[in-house]
Amino acid sequence: MANSARSTHIARATRIGVLAAAVLTAAASLTGCSAGDTASAPAGVAATERPLLTRAEANKTLDAYQKANNQANAKRSASLMATAEAGAVLAMDQAYFTQIPGLKKSDVARTIAPFVYVNRTFYIPPASSGADWFLVRTQGAQLTGGKPGKLWSKDIRFLVFQRSGDGWRMVVARDFEGSDVAKVPHLALDRSGLMKVAAPDAKIGKTAPSQLPGLVTDLWVTGSSNTPLAPTSARRIGSSWYTEREDNLDGHAWVDFKKTAPRAGDVFAAKTTGGGALVLSDSAVEETFLAKDLQSYISLGDTDKPFVKHHPDAHMTKVVRHYVQTELGLISADGKPAVYSIGTQLTKVDATPTPDI
Repeated sequence: MANSARSTHIARATRIGVLAAAVLTAAASLTGCSAGDTASAPAGVAATERPLLTRAEANKTLDAYQKANNQANAKRSASLMATAEAGAVLAMDQAYFTQIPGLKKSDVARTIAPFVYVNRTFYIPPASSGADWFLVRTQGAQLTGGKPGKLWSKDIRFLVFQRSGDGWRMVVARDFEGSDVAKVPHLALDRSGLMKVAAPDAKIGKTAPSQLPGLVTDLWVTGSSNTPLAPTSARRIGSSWYTEREDNLDGHAWVDFKKTAPRAGDVFAAKTTGGGALVLSDSAVEETFLAKDLQSYISLGDTDKPFVKHHPDAHMTKVVRHYVQTELGLISADGKPAVYSIGTQLTKVDATPTPDI
């Protein structure tokens, strides 16, 4: 989606988190230079590495992705979206389609309006790296009359495409937003103009890229007052889920969060010219509400109800919400981590009615 949003709808004791990760993701127009074929090599330096795919092939991949994504949005088709996406992003977008009956029509129309990706720069690793993915730096724009129109914003989006058995799938899409655009890093390229991959488990200072998902979920589970994450807007929003978890419950229910297994669990990291790494990954948390006594109950919000087939309007004694997340962060050369974007989408609701149902 172009702009991340978390809506809160309380019905006695419920919190709703809605962030469709990449329902609104795609593009047109190729600009920028970087990493994809021998033309990307610095002047006077012979290319010595073969790219995972050429820049032209990567551009075709993005074209095909945006076309399928727009078609899937128009038809609200989870199966069609599966031809373009995989992993956490696919789970999030499929869940968003399920959730549509509980959302405002105007919000849905804006979220899944036709779009394109413009101002594209491709970062492609060498085939010898063993990586099965590449990055795209881009911006989203409206699709007007079949052509790119107004940019969504000045935000910068990074997309990860991963190779699957029958092609490529987009698996993570996150943005540097607002003032954080100034934090967009320069990615390191080798002598052939190809992206330098950072090993997920190799520490930079005291922090490995693979630690980012855990640091993010800690914000939900503990509030992480002692987190090593830099004080970014994304960190503050993540922590607020913990610090505000009991708001509007009026003492009628307990609530807590816990980490759960991520949908994919992949960590994609690229080295930066400053000696650090850009990291994109996925994670997951559960939120559990439990009524405190027989006189208390939990009512589902409008965006919960589409996930509950039986008695969605009933009073509940227990509600468990399952959230899938994607995150984008940086690790500095001295190992200091920061998260700049977290996408959170409700994907499943388990609800237990009171005994009278």
